[in-house]
Amino acid sequence: VENYTDQVKDATDTASAIRTNAAFGKHNIPYTQVEGGVVPTLKHKFFETDLPFGLCTWKDIALMLGVDIPLTDAIIRWNQTLIDKEYLTPDGKLNGKDIDECILPSSFGLTVETLEYGNRNQTNDK
Repeated sequence: VENYTDQVKDATDTASAIRTNAAFGKHNIPYTQVEGGVVPTLKHKFFETDLPFGLCTWKDIALMLGVDIPLTDAIIRWNQTLIDKEYLTPDGKLNGKDIDECILPSSFGLTVETLEYGNRNQTNDK
């Protein structure tokens, strides 16, 4: 949220910050014209960075929390197939052959207890 302060309408919690972040609404998936129609342009940040630094990060958090996110799983599987990568395996775990390309909170030692503050040694004094 701190990188999008001027673009987030509701920073009450993480879900609200993401849902109301104007920066996320400005992107459209680019397409390439081919014979017979169009296909997604795979050499784009949506496929090259948003998957390992975004969706897989959220999947890791969901796994830590024990929350099923089937739509995200489907998007990860579709996306990784298009770019010939494997992050999410058929068993639903983030342990595919290319997983080292991802930013996963669990790989930095974060846990359910430390997700809110990270590893900054902060406490919740609310």
